Amino acid sequence: MQGRLSRPFNFTKLAEKTNAIDLKGVLMKEKDKRYSILQNFSYCVKATMQNYPRLMVLCLLVIIINAIIPIVSTFLPKVVIDEITNRKTLSHLLLVTGVFTAALAFGAGIQKFLDRLIYWHKYKMNIYFLKMVTHKSLTTDYCNQEDEHFRNLQSESFASCNGNFSYYAQIYDAIVKFVSNLIGFAAFFGILIGLNPMLIVFLVITTFISFFLNKKIIKWEEANNEEKRSYEQKMQYITRVSGDIKAAKDIRVYNMVLWLNQVYQKNMEGLNKWYKRYTAKIFKVSISDSVFSLLREGITYTYLLYLVLKDNLTVADFVLYFNVVTGFTVWLNSILGQVNTLNRLNISINRFRSFMEYPERYCKCNNIEIKNIDMPHTIELKNVSFKYNDDSDNILNNINLIINPYNHLAIVGLNGAGKTTLVKIICGLIDPTEGQVLYNGINIKEYNREEVYKLFGAVFQQFSILPVTIAEIVAEDVAENVDIDRLERCLKQAGLAEKIRSLKEGVNSKYDKTIWDDGIDLSGGEKQKLLLARALYKNAPIVILDEPTAALDPIAERNMYEIYNEAMKSKSTLFISHRLASTRFCDQIILLENGTIIEKGTHNELLSKKGKYYELFETQAKYYKESREYENDCKAAL
Repeated sequence: MQGRLSRPFNFTKLAEKTNAIDLKGVLMKEKDKRYSILQNFSYCVKATMQNYPRLMVLCLLVIIINAIIPIVSTFLPKVVIDEITNRKTLSHLLLVTGVFTAALAFGAGIQKFLDRLIYWHKYKMNIYFLKMVTHKSLTTDYCNQEDEHFRNLQSESFASCNGNFSYYAQIYDAIVKFVSNLIGFAAFFGILIGLNPMLIVFLVITTFISFFLNKKIIKWEEANNEEKRSYEQKMQYITRVSGDIKAAKDIRVYNMVLWLNQVYQKNMEGLNKWYKRYTAKIFKVSISDSVFSLLREGITYTYLLYLVLKDNLTVADFVLYFNVVTGFTVWLNSILGQVNTLNRLNISINRFRSFMEYPERYCKCNNIEIKNIDMPHTIELKNVSFKYNDDSDNILNNINLIINPYNHLAIVGLNGAGKTTLVKIICGLIDPTEGQVLYNGINIKEYNREEVYKLFGAVFQQFSILPVTIAEIVAEDVAENVDIDRLERCLKQAGLAEKIRSLKEGVNSKYDKTIWDDGIDLSGGEKQKLLLARALYKNAPIVILDEPTAALDPIAERNMYEIYNEAMKSKSTLFISHRLASTRFCDQIILLENGTIIEKGTHNELLSKKGKYYELFETQAKYYKESREYENDCKAAL
């Protein structure tokens, strides 16, 4: 759970939002890749042959054994009865029976052995596909990560190849079963066709009726799945919250246990009612299916008995055809069931391939080299506007801005003014919908985007700190590659060296107590210093500080910005803040409002204009002054 739990969670809004997302997902599916089952089968086979060809060989062996064992089992009773009716010797009967039984036992043993081998190789293929998804996720254009449809595809793709019961693991099982069933069906079809073709027609028709009856259950489940998922989502949410350390304080302080239990119980009852309706549907269909099965088998066996009584069929052949009829129906049912399974898996693989083939827009080639990449150059924004999609309003409007080398620029404005969006455009994470961003006079679209990212070090408002050692966090690399002297210099510049030295393990201390038993936690200010050390270690010519101190009080924020300013003297720096007093030391300040630069200048110049900047500064100063007076009055009263 994110943030506080003080306000009750609105489950109605969650359901509405879920429905809206599902509707949008349906519309976005029109843009997804649509390959046939055969095309996706070829895709999987090709990938398997390129990486683990042994898996395909094992699957082929299992297909052969799966088809042979039922056929041998079907013929065994006929052979035994023929041996008896033909008055063969006991030794001959035992020999024939022993050969058949041994073949079946050997086949079953090989089958189990191959199943376990396949299980291991499927795991290796899962890892291969999982690596593909991970690589795509890590290297895709940042704009894709802001696309909700892309993120949905990403989540589904991770699930489709994660674990031995994932969709990609199931595709091998489904193909093996389908082909095995097809071979067995063809073999039994060949046996029955010699008996009576009309019998085959009768068996196929009644089997299809049973199939469509069972399909009604699947359709009902699909039509009512949204209700079931709604109950499950709410229950999963409460389960997740109950184990979330961030929510633990609110749950106890506000005595939310009873309320959460009531909500959980209500949804549990709803889910139970859903399953009761589902069970009732299954029961009705099962009764109908059983009646058709009884009818099918009764008529078939009556016909076989008629042939025996007319001396058109021997007892051994009766037993054979008796088993063949049963097997034929089972094979056909299995084939139809596997068709449904393959269709379901095909949808998942299409989503996976849609994710993997999601278009990349940014240049990843080396058309133009960035000269003197270790030094900052002029950044210029020309008539830059931006909106997230065609249906939304502009977030930024006609921005024109020049950032000279080694300048310290502050971008200020109220929340929602477009500050973070402007920063993402400047550092090339997203491209403007209109206008240009020039670096050293060249449009950044013409540079290799990965080279553009090397120009920037950043401390973002929404940051991530991995649960590794302090040294690895700062260096963003494994411990063996960390430059200790450089690390200690950056920690000192960031004002965190003394704190790290006080730790038992020093720079080798592990971060995050929730992961490590001997892990450490840091205060808000210490985290900001750690992130600054990380930005300094990268030693990029341009540093962006995007409201990294938003959670700090004004004095702590100002002190933090003064550390930033001192550490960034040899770099171009962008400071982003909604607190105007924190960035008065910058060479230039721009004030954003509704995505437009409304004022520009130094701190003193903007104050002297008595414009919007002045009004905001005075308002914030007054609020801060009143807060300080109240704090002093409280101290005096104590």
